[in-house]
Amino acid sequence: MQAAALKAEVATLQREIIALKLHIARLDQIASANEVREKPSSETPKPPPENRPDQAGLTLSREEIQLIRDYIKPAPVAGAATEPIKVGDPVTGETIPFPSPITEKVRKLLGARFTIRSGVIVIIRNGSRQADVVIGPS
Repeated sequence: MQAAALKAEVATLQREIIALKLHIARLDQIASANEVREKPSSETPKPPPENRPDQAGLTLSREEIQLIRDYIKPAPVAGAATEPIKVGDPVTGETIPFPSPITEKVRKLLGARFTIRSGVIVIIRNGSRQADVVIGPS
């Protein structure tokens, strides 16, 4: 009984560590975005600042992408080729909420939805109607 309690505690602590690592990664992204913003630049103007934090908030690591691919398997595409969807493209039609096994491991996908278009997984943030992440076939 004590071993089971310790295993449960270890699992809880592992989930907390994952959440903390994601939080640190998000803070690092924000810090690097602030550094870039503070540097004087002679390049072309950047997109409006309100779009940048949202995009940074939905950056997925290789492990997170692999986890999503393990759970969501798009059917092979047959027929005429369609134009591929890109990040920022509007997404119409039905979307599906992420399964809880994914959102438990990738907390930033809470409230996010996905759809499958032309054999790729398209992820849409909560409240958005644009493609925020596009995961192609492996």
